[in-house]
Amino acid sequence: MQDGKVRVAVVGIGGRGSWAARQLAQDDRYDLVALCDLDAGKLAHFQQQEGLEQVALAASVEDMLRDAQPEAVVVTTHDAAHAAVAVPCLEAGAYVFVEKPLDVTAAACEALVAADAASGIHAAGGKTTVGMNLRLAPLYATVKRLVADGAVGRVLTIQADEFYDGGRTYFRRWNRLREFGGGLWITKACHDFDLLHWLAARPPRSVHAMARLTHYRPRADAPLHCADCERKLTCPDAHVAVTVQSGIKHKLPPQAPRPDLCLYNSDKDTFDHGIATVEFDDDILATYTCNVVAGFTDRRIRVSGTAGTIDGSLEGKTVLLRRRDPSSAEEVPLEVAGGGHGGGDRALFAEFHEFIRGRRGPHVRPVEAMVAVLMGLAARRSADEGRPVALAEVAPAAHP
Repeated sequence: MQDGKVRVAVVGIGGRGSWAARQLAQDDRYDLVALCDLDAGKLAHFQQQEGLEQVALAASVEDMLRDAQPEAVVVTTHDAAHAAVAVPCLEAGAYVFVEKPLDVTAAACEALVAADAASGIHAAGGKTTVGMNLRLAPLYATVKRLVADGAVGRVLTIQADEFYDGGRTYFRRWNRLREFGGGLWITKACHDFDLLHWLAARPPRSVHAMARLTHYRPRADAPLHCADCERKLTCPDAHVAVTVQSGIKHKLPPQAPRPDLCLYNSDKDTFDHGIATVEFDDDILATYTCNVVAGFTDRRIRVSGTAGTIDGSLEGKTVLLRRRDPSSAEEVPLEVAGGGHGGGDRALFAEFHEFIRGRRGPHVRPVEAMVAVLMGLAARRSADEGRPVALAEVAPAAHP
């Protein structure tokens, strides 16, 4: 078993990639050896701002693999490029951490799953792990443990609700376009679809979804950019107001495209609120609500079964377990952790290091992460076509 620092590279220096690079640069388990991005100006700007002059810069994955020879690669590009980056890294023998979602099409996911299988060194799969970080959040880890221990009996229904104030900023970022993120049913909902699948512990069979873009529709009284708007000092959705309020502010080089797209007038092909109902095997039914208009941020989960019900909130410090026959209620404390995604981000790279060094299996295997993407594809088609969609309609023939 090897030990010592892992030579790691990061591909895609956007909001999530810059976070990953900072984390890895400060982590004694890793030696950050390379940063890769198509935008050389942004890359150099980030390197200078973060004091990472010793880290090599690369404009292509091929150059990075050849020159830096990383042992591991963290893929944080826009969602639609995940497989295109991860596959050559696996073929070069590197371990790969793929940010969620796995990718945005069934074909791309299938290619990544195949490349992972071909790199197989573990009984549970190959050299890839997928960053489904909410599984590591104390809330969801506790709910999963209680369900697995039989606290609710046989699971009947699962409800997952997401209200994300910062989600409105998607409408001035690449996530607003299906071309890059698959739409919110994939780029955002993959988190919660993965949780539903994980908690149900059964294959999904069909999805029936509805979605609307109601609030952030085009306005004739506003220009395309906030800086050109007469309401820029009073509009709650103005670029400066939203970035300060939500804490979402990425350091961009001066030559970067303007970041102040109007949330209303930006081109977009996704929704601002939607609901999906999922049917799993063994009569388990689940719902997911996504709302980026509500004006606050929280995720809520409820799992109900034949013996009880669990209620929890990502903003809470306990989960409520209501037992049936005899009726009782118990508050189960959470080990509240700081950091993004309800504390889930904190453990991601610690687990990745353990995986690379052979001390554990992957956090989430690509073949498992693919299910959340297929659920998102089914939800998107269902919302577009106004009908329930079976998973078999969107899944590759080889996928179970």
